[in-house]
Amino acid sequence: MKTEYDFFIIDKEHLKEKKTFPFQLYIFNPAHKKFSMFLNGNRPLTKEHNDFLDYILERGGKLAILKNQRKTFLTAQETNASEIPSLKERELHPLEKERLMNIKLKEMYEEKRGAFSLQTEFELACQTDNFEAIIENARMEILTFSVTMSPTVSLAVHLAKTHLEKDNFTNRIVAVSYLLAKNCNIVDQDALADIICGAYFAHIGLTQTPLTIARTPYLNLPEKERTLFQKHTILGHHLIKKSQIDISERCKKIILDHHERAAGGGYPSMKYGEQIEMLSQIVGAVSHLFEYSSGKITGGKQSMKAILIAMKSKSYMQGLEFDFGEKVFQSIITLINTDKIETKEDHTELKKAA
Repeated sequence: MKTEYDFFIIDKEHLKEKKTFPFQLYIFNPAHKKFSMFLNGNRPLTKEHNDFLDYILERGGKLAILKNQRKTFLTAQETNASEIPSLKERELHPLEKERLMNIKLKEMYEEKRGAFSLQTEFELACQTDNFEAIIENARMEILTFSVTMSPTVSLAVHLAKTHLEKDNFTNRIVAVSYLLAKNCNIVDQDALADIICGAYFAHIGLTQTPLTIARTPYLNLPEKERTLFQKHTILGHHLIKKSQIDISERCKKIILDHHERAAGGGYPSMKYGEQIEMLSQIVGAVSHLFEYSSGKITGGKQSMKAILIAMKSKSYMQGLEFDFGEKVFQSIITLINTDKIETKEDHTELKKAA
């Protein structure tokens, strides 16, 4: 995804009354803080284009060129870089320097290790009970996010930098939620940042419930305490709002809705189907997977392999949920290639767990 660092800004006067250009023209929309294609290279700048361009510029839009077409622009327009204010050398912000360094480190890592496969790494992580490689890959990618896109993206980068290092329960949920979102074709950095921050803050409401409730397996809680546990989504949402932390409304929805289920059986609002953001379903599904595996739901640990086989076949296991929306469900059950590992031993394990 291109950011402001991929472009330089020009004035309309720099087009010099020419009608065709060997470079592409982009428009920056200040309302959405995004660049979009305005005119492809070697296409004529018609009167309609020209009038529309004037309309955009009058309302605060900006004309931009890709930096990788800098030489083409300067040559075609017979212009020196010194005449373009945005091309004058400037000192990069320390955070941008760090981001560029992280991009290079990521490229070097991928060149050495090859492309990352979530399924391959997830299977290995479950076998060894070690998610360091998955967490490291997620951290490495997040640290390349733009430092100027939005407060939520900046916070996601900060959280990854300061917390997404050790292999622990929370970091497993954050890293796998982020990577699963990408598997669901979510690539927008704003959306991925919502996933990261939402996964980190999803259970912050449990700090406002008695410690014994938070530490007792969910199915072992009496009905009254179970109701108190379920309030952690509302409490977490309230805490984030009261803190006035600058994060997106969509991220706040993840905190509130990660226990909502597609058929309407979740909480706190029993939302149904498309009323639930896919981002909330992703965090909810990944959280449930690790909670079930670790014993936070039934009191007994279960292998991830057995859980995913049960989910795929929709076999009954006490407290196991499947209702995360079809796209998220399909992505979850392919975290491990269960087709090659369903054996008699696996089915025996399922029966014991049921």
